[in-house]
Amino acid sequence: MKDMLNTIYTEMRGDPLVSQYPIKYYDYPEAAPKETFVLIKPLSPPTAAFGASDKELAQQLTYQIDVQSGDRMLCKQIQQAIKKHMYSLGFSQLSEGLDEFFSDTKRYADARRYRTVTQLYDVDY
Repeated sequence: MKDMLNTIYTEMRGDPLVSQYPIKYYDYPEAAPKETFVLIKPLSPPTAAFGASDKELAQQLTYQIDVQSGDRMLCKQIQQAIKKHMYSLGFSQLSEGLDEFFSDTKRYADARRYRTVTQLYDVDY
């Protein structure tokens, strides 16, 4: 079985800019230090993109990647690096996302969503 979440994580760990900061899955604990971090979240389980004769032929995978930091430009630089890696993995960016400053925590958040459809017969996710 393939694990796209781990594939994305491994790809990010190979980037010198992104790998300086913690990369977490699903959720970042509230008690975590107020530092820059990257959060990878699946937005849905893998779903059938194409089918024929009662068989899935390809799957659609959708992820959101959040970057939070006290430095707005650092969020943007990290997201730019992430975008290049996601494109190299076959993902394209969706129009939804978040570009926000949270005044209560004094942190910037840049969240972008990415989607891919696997190659035919690549359905083991």
